[in-house]
Amino acid sequence: MCHWLNRFVVLVISTFAVTARAAEPIDIGSRRELFVDQALVERLHGRAEFRLHHPTPREVALTFEKPWEGNASGYATVFQDGDIFRMYYRGHRYIIDPPPLRQAQSEVVCYAESRDGVHWVKPNLGLFDWPPTMNNTGTKENNIFWRGGYETHNFAPFKDTNPACVPDERYKAVGGTTASKGLLTFKSADGIHWSKLSDGPVVTTGAFDSHNTVFWDASRQRYSMYVRYFSEKDFKGLRSIGVSHSTDFKTWSEPVGLTYPADSPPQQMYTNQIAPYHRAPHILMGFPTRFVSRPLTDHAKQLEPVKTRAQFAASIAGSGAYTGAEVTDGLFMTSRDGRAFRRWDEAFLRPGPEAEGRWIYGDNYQSYGLFETRSATPGAPHELSLHFNEGSWRDETHRLRRYTIRLDGFVSLRAPLTGGELTTKPLKFTGRRLSLNYSTSAAGSLRIEIQDAAGQPIPGFSLADADELFGDSVDQTASWKNATDINRLVGQEVRLRFVLHDGDLFSFQFRD
Repeated sequence: MCHWLNRFVVLVISTFAVTARAAEPIDIGSRRELFVDQALVERLHGRAEFRLHHPTPREVALTFEKPWEGNASGYATVFQDGDIFRMYYRGHRYIIDPPPLRQAQSEVVCYAESRDGVHWVKPNLGLFDWPPTMNNTGTKENNIFWRGGYETHNFAPFKDTNPACVPDERYKAVGGTTASKGLLTFKSADGIHWSKLSDGPVVTTGAFDSHNTVFWDASRQRYSMYVRYFSEKDFKGLRSIGVSHSTDFKTWSEPVGLTYPADSPPQQMYTNQIAPYHRAPHILMGFPTRFVSRPLTDHAKQLEPVKTRAQFAASIAGSGAYTGAEVTDGLFMTSRDGRAFRRWDEAFLRPGPEAEGRWIYGDNYQSYGLFETRSATPGAPHELSLHFNEGSWRDETHRLRRYTIRLDGFVSLRAPLTGGELTTKPLKFTGRRLSLNYSTSAAGSLRIEIQDAAGQPIPGFSLADADELFGDSVDQTASWKNATDINRLVGQEVRLRFVLHDGDLFSFQFRD
């Protein structure tokens, strides 16, 4: 009896401890929080919902018209580096007519750069001859910076911001396929001249014939590598994504598959494009390419590009791997721990109008990297730019197109004119004002109530005190009876109650 009572007491104490831990406030400090997941959400009320937004197509950023490029160029990586933007991509071409499908040339890795993230140039680097010949009779007037080896298929660089990084390894990269028995690593002091870093593959579990990505994760003090992965061994099951970690870029953990919510249906994902979001680095964002296999029906044969689809189908006839009706589009997902992802199963980027001809496998692959660019509208805030490819398998139209999306504008809390509300879990913060990224209609509005941990309005910060906000801003300061200073609430447990009418709220941040 005494033994049973002791167990009961221990159980009660343990349950109480778990409950107490669950009720602990979330300390967000002064970091920016987006509505891309429900980590901070206590409840929704009224007709409030989370809405996925989509990028807007802009100009063609780069065409793959050079002899060493072509219809299979891609896997671009883009990042801002000081006052320039760098782009790295594969140059390659396939022959689909006449059949069978075959390579027209060897793969190379190319470089482009920009001063504004909009207009790109391909500098003559003078490093490698094209075409490659035994007696070096080609020309070095090209933008090729790496040639030879299996890593040319998917060479993926990044700038290492680890404070412990040595200068001659400031730029690092991964690349390789199953033919190289895994992913190898590379280094560069200037981002142009590269050499091997590892003697052999550092990660050997995976499929790798995709755009594998790697970065220094400052929030978690480790390198993270996301690789092409299958849900089962021997390239069986779903095309998926695995993750491996390292603290020294030399020894890597065994890759493990990512996880998704139970209500998310199986999705075939070809690339991953995962990286910390630079405006909120504790949140990882991924933009995988979704692969959809379909039978080659009469309807599928009529989707543009009709001629190219027929040529592609003929070039792979009898392979058993594809039908010619496969299509690809873009997804969006986020994570706060690097492995469990909240995935939106609706497309982030649809292939678009049929006449534009992006309804074929290989199109709509998102490049790796988000970067800020100036808006074309004078005085407007910066936008986020990103690239998608189009014109796959077609030498004359294969290219990268720039798209833009609002800062933090991936997912919003949205409510119609009849209204909706969101109340957060208990939070702690630092800062003197509350900054909001939001947009309303002329008749819409946003008001914020600050509550105590029990959900009661804090005097001076009730909904009745809250000034009605309307407009469109990425940095609007909330106010209560025209006062904006919230410094006296620092260190307290608070809840935020957002009351929204005909508008979108994208993010919030406590700031000085």
